[in-house]
Amino acid sequence: MRPKTKILTISHDQSLVTLLQRELNDGNYEIVCTEHTGIQLKDVVDAECPEFIILDIVMPSLDGIGICLQLRQWTQTPIMMLSTWGADDNTVRGLNLSCDSYLTEPFGMDILKKRIEATLNRTALELSTKIQISNN
Repeated sequence: MRPKTKILTISHDQSLVTLLQRELNDGNYEIVCTEHTGIQLKDVVDAECPEFIILDIVMPSLDGIGICLQLRQWTQTPIMMLSTWGADDNTVRGLNLSCDSYLTEPFGMDILKKRIEATLNRTALELSTKIQISNN
């Protein structure tokens, strides 16, 4: 049995957090939740060492795009943005800001799980390729 993947969810939407905890806290994932931004978020990331981050793009003090920019200053952990905004310019903007995946609500849990796994596999492959290139 493979070890659980630790996922940090960043959201102020309690119904979304509850859904993610209920649906993802199974044999494959361990869910850690926070509403923090800024230096408090950095402390959470440093303490928890997540392998994946799910970021709600709609936050009260700083939107998910701003939080994504903050996160990229501290970590290269794969980030998936969740949004109710729809898949248009915001998707492109989010992906251009170094988030690794983008999913619009409503979404099914099977799609979310597949996106998580695909993103983890892709980022692991990219890291492996970078390591191989730097060793040559």
